[in-house]
Amino acid sequence: MEKSTSSEDYMKSILILHKRKGSVRSVDIAEEMGVSKPSVCNAMKKLRKQKMVYFGGEGNILFTEEGQKIAEKIYKKHSLIFRFLRLIGVNRENADREACLMEHAISDETYDCLKAFVHKQENV
Repeated sequence: MEKSTSSEDYMKSILILHKRKGSVRSVDIAEEMGVSKPSVCNAMKKLRKQKMVYFGGEGNILFTEEGQKIAEKIYKKHSLIFRFLRLIGVNRENADREACLMEHAISDETYDCLKAFVHKQENV
C-alpha cells in the first residue's frame, strides 16, 4: 500500500465502524470522520485501486485480506499509543488526537519497544 496518513485514517475508520456496526457505507465514513461524501468517494477509489477495499452488496465497503491486515496494524498502533499516553497522564481527548498523529510516524521497532513498555507498566 502506498503509505499515506489520509489513507491510513480512512482504513482505521472503516475498521472501527465494522467493529461497531458490522457493515460500513461511504456515508458512515463521512459522518465518522467529519468529511464530505466526495472526499470519501475519492479515498475509496484510491484504496480500491491499491486493492485494500472493495464494495460488497448494498454499497458496503469491505477489506481485502491485505487491507484487513494493514487496518488492524494501524488500529493496534493507535490503541497502544493511546494507552501509553493515558499511562503517563495525558487526558483522554488529547491522548486520542495525538495517538492519531503518532501512529503514522513510529517504526515497527519503536512500536515493539513501546508495546513491551506498556505491557510491563500495565502489569505492575
